[in-house]
Amino acid sequence: MSEAALYDAGSYLDTSFKSKGIGGWRKLYLSFIGDLAPFSVIELGAGAPEFLEQVEAERRVAVDIGLRFADAFRERGIGFVCRDLERETLADLAPADVAICSDVLEHLVNPDRALENIALMLGQRGVLFSHVPNEYRLGHVLKVMLDRSDTVLFHKNNAEWEDPHFRRFSDRGFRRFLARRFRYNLSLADLHFDRPARLLRMLGFRVPYCLAGGPTYASTNDASVHSRLLELKRERARARR
Repeated sequence: MSEAALYDAGSYLDTSFKSKGIGGWRKLYLSFIGDLAPFSVIELGAGAPEFLEQVEAERRVAVDIGLRFADAFRERGIGFVCRDLERETLADLAPADVAICSDVLEHLVNPDRALENIALMLGQRGVLFSHVPNEYRLGHVLKVMLDRSDTVLFHKNNAEWEDPHFRRFSDRGFRRFLARRFRYNLSLADLHFDRPARLLRMLGFRVPYCLAGGPTYASTNDASVHSRLLELKRERARARR
């Protein structure tokens, strides 16, 4: 019997990763970042350069565990640092005004260590925009329960035992996770609801997690920064009506 290969995050990025592009969540981050006007923006688990090259900031840095896109970032005037978020410090990248960690934490064996490193890098007034996917969407869960699908949702080319998503989060659990390192955690997921979720909310019903997008938050340890984020969210909510 051949020996099973151990998961290698750097190899996954360099050989199997498909670019995230901008997507809906990252467009949402861009709208907030534009109003916050930060000096320094750092994207963790950045992948390809599409997002950071649209960010307006004096200092832009991409952090990832693989080197596949390193030259592409540098060609666009974006700093690149190869770093293992679970095992290595981010202290040398401080201070940062804004950090983005989107579709990354579910890939980590020890995400709390990464979150601790991010919080230390941001300090008191920095903002973290984070997102993890919802792997408990109604259609998918029903298929698993009826034995019509395995549990792999986002990486269909992988068998269950090779799924690079090591962590599956609920909104409740992700909020508790963020609260370990950040005092204020503002949910942004409702700004990007799909049509069924929007309809339920318009009718006055609570949107169940099985119909929501993945947990998406803006986190900070500063009360005045949180108030500003809340104001910006209200502006976007009014604009969507």
